[in-house]
Amino acid sequence: MADDSKKSQGKERQVVVSVRFPAALLERIHAVAAVEGVTANTVIRDGMDTYVRDRVASPEFQEASQAYLARAKAQVATALGDSKRGSEHVHV
Repeated sequence: MADDSKKSQGKERQVVVSVRFPAALLERIHAVAAVEGVTANTVIRDGMDTYVRDRVASPEFQEASQAYLARAKAQVATALGDSKRGSEHVHV
C-alpha cells in the first residue's frame, strides 16, 4: 500500500521552483540522499512537507492564522462599505 501512495503522489502536478541553499546545507542534503538511496529532491520535498505540517499544527501558527483571517475579514468588510460588521471582532 505504501508504494501505491508514493505512486499516486508522483502523479500530482509538480511545479519547478528555484531555491538557493547555503553550500554546507546542500552538501548535507546530498549526503542524506546518498545514505537513504533517494534523490536530493526527495529529501527536500519530504523535509518541507514535515516542516509545513509541523508549523501549521503549532499554536503560534494557529493564533497567527486566526489574526490573519480577522484582518482579512475586516478589509473585505471595509471594501464592501460595511465597516461596522467587519470590525466587531477586530481590535487594533
